[in-house]
Amino acid sequence: MFKKFALTVLFVSLVAMPAICSEVKESTISTEASINREITPDTARIRFYVENTGLNLADLKQKNDKIVNDAIASIKQLLNPDEKIKTIAFSVSNIYSYKEKIRVFQKYQVTNGFEVKLKDLDKISQVINIGMDKGIKRIGGVDFSVEDTETVCNEMMAEAIKIGKSRVEYLSSAAGTSLDKVKNIHPYCSLSSSHVAQNRVMKSYMANASMDSMAEGATLETIEPGTINARANVNLTYYLK
Repeated sequence: MFKKFALTVLFVSLVAMPAICSEVKESTISTEASINREITPDTARIRFYVENTGLNLADLKQKNDKIVNDAIASIKQLLNPDEKIKTIAFSVSNIYSYKEKIRVFQKYQVTNGFEVKLKDLDKISQVINIGMDKGIKRIGGVDFSVEDTETVCNEMMAEAIKIGKSRVEYLSSAAGTSLDKVKNIHPYCSLSSSHVAQNRVMKSYMANASMDSMAEGATLETIEPGTINARANVNLTYYLK
């Protein structure tokens, strides 16, 4: 009985040995590298909204269409081929009041919206002024971004990989070994956007004019685009020789 038990233990030990050797052979080293940058945006998107209320839907649509079409026609004269205008909203909604807890229809509200994409950021104030002069009363804000995010991210992630590789080379050398092939790379990149809110744009527009003098030539102060926060992160794992 005792001999049989000893033989069984010996067999298990021999089977387990290749796994232990394989584990030692596949020693790895891992690191993480990050890069953060502030990038100047190269694209602006301005959203305009035209809203009118009344009881005649046909009249409201005609009124909105005239304002939108006049504004777009004037803005288009400023645009380069890579600057675009697109429709972003059209809606008809009912406006109600309440009398003795009973909902009573009052009128319709028709909303049209369009977006202007600019590459020349110096045109922002001029474009907004045209829209307001043509009768647009609401601006949805201005968004700033970097259009070619892929190129920015690829460059930053490649730089992060170089930093990570340099780090593990130094650490593996200090440990008396060297790098073998890459086991895995997990890259990540994100770019934020810079936004100027509607109330800020309107406040800037009305800085030198009262509501009563809007038609007399209110002007828009310069809107600063700010910067875009970009971050690239890479997790690297190498086999060791």
